[in-house]
Amino acid sequence: MLNSQGPASAARQSGHPQAEGAPAPDTVDAVSRRAFDSVALYLQAELKVTAADLGLLETLNDASIEKYEGLSRQAQDMLVHAYKIKQTYNEMKAQIAEVDSLVESIDGLERVAQELDRYSLLLEAKFQRLLKHP
Repeated sequence: MLNSQGPASAARQSGHPQAEGAPAPDTVDAVSRRAFDSVALYLQAELKVTAADLGLLETLNDASIEKYEGLSRQAQDMLVHAYKIKQTYNEMKAQIAEVDSLVESIDGLERVAQELDRYSLLLEAKFQRLLKHP
């Protein structure tokens, strides 16, 4: 006996359990297509986020490069200035030593002047006593 209603109808009539719950081939294709499209959209979104992250990292890297180049220039300038200061100090070493020597001499002269001042006060006091008591 030939069934004129088609294979799905024949499977249902035969009592086969898979035949009743099995989706139609069009539905499986549609669900598969939607799943594939959803996965594709998800992957595209992930790639966009990753590209944005990489762009941000590139921007940060460029900013770091600029900052460290600036710091490097400053350090080089400081080295040049330090060298000039050292060179100037070396050129002035003799004059600095002479100034130190003069300071020591002046300190010595001040001590001698103080001693002479005290001695002259003593002599003046003696002279005053001698004038009062001849």
